[in-house]
Amino acid sequence: MTGTLFAVGVGPGDPELITIKAVNVLKKADIIACPVRGTDPGYAYQIASVAVPELTAKEKLLLDFPMGEGDQSTAHNEGAKRIIAALESGNDVAFVTLGDPCFYSSFGYISKIIRDSGFNVEIVSGIPSFCAVPAKLKLMMAQGKESVMITAGDYRDFDGTLIILKAGRNLTGLKEKIKEKGKSAYLVENCGMPDEKVYRGIQSIPDEAGYFSILIVQ
Repeated sequence: MTGTLFAVGVGPGDPELITIKAVNVLKKADIIACPVRGTDPGYAYQIASVAVPELTAKEKLLLDFPMGEGDQSTAHNEGAKRIIAALESGNDVAFVTLGDPCFYSSFGYISKIIRDSGFNVEIVSGIPSFCAVPAKLKLMMAQGKESVMITAGDYRDFDGTLIILKAGRNLTGLKEKIKEKGKSAYLVENCGMPDEKVYRGIQSIPDEAGYFSILIVQ
């Protein structure tokens, strides 16, 4: 009998935000698949292992997905191939991912390859950063018929709340556009992580920030 691949969202950074279902799946999984950071398990594994200490005794499948916007099909195919080998051996594999597996996750590419190969894939939702950041700021994102737009690093002229993920790469340009439109802005870097930083107001937001930076424009 072949195993099942579980995609497990571990939330934005705080181990206490991992769901009970995610904890149970991680405890039962035979192998933990995780993207690497350098040569070590990445942020998702680090967060998960705090919430579920048993993970440190489980076999790890380290997957290298280079950062950037170039063609990563080779890395995705290689990762899928290694996961399929584990599934064919009857192992249940839990692929840990930051936030939710369905939003801007490398799992999306892996999932398609594995499902097309005939294996069962289950997804365990996680709290996404665009929900955790407003909670941190105590901001209401939408009320009544108000609209919300989410982008990956891009500013859009939008009549509603604009949430910009991966904003740290282009803060200077984003700030210029926000000032031009006369809107309010908030930035949270590394939400829920030990080095979390919170900025309220366009004047307090730096020109540079890390990859895990969320910008909210209202």
